[in-house]
Amino acid sequence: MKNVMFVALVGALAVNGSVLAAQQSRDSTHTMKRASANGALDHRVELKVKVDQNVAATATVSADSAQTLALAQVPEGGKVNSGELHMEDGKLVYDVNVVPNGKKTVRKVRIDALTGEIVKDKQLGGLKGVVKKHEEHKKEKNADKAAAKDTTRKP
Repeated sequence: MKNVMFVALVGALAVNGSVLAAQQSRDSTHTMKRASANGALDHRVELKVKVDQNVAATATVSADSAQTLALAQVPEGGKVNSGELHMEDGKLVYDVNVVPNGKKTVRKVRIDALTGEIVKDKQLGGLKGVVKKHEEHKKEKNADKAAAKDTTRKP
């Protein structure tokens, strides 16, 4: 797992070197730069902090670094849409939403705020979302049919 983390950090530095170079000397725990994978900087995105300030101060990974790690997870590049710092399963984590270039989806990347490890990477919307919705609809229909059969049978 440490090898994967090392590779992710090296990839983030290689792909997003200009983002790292452009960071201010002090990263904020309440905002993060809205950056794209090509290194272009927009305005800062508000980071929703849903934990006590003392807990938030224990994060060893800055919001800007979490954003860079999240962008490294999206091979086609993209822009950070929003971010959140909160507790999940007893861990302090960042949830960073990245909108990939040329897609109508959102990638939700969860990063451990203490280690920088990618805890979860989930795509929302797009074709995957449509397929999942269709599967759920099919299950619902089949359950309704089965229930209708059970009520029409006489004991």
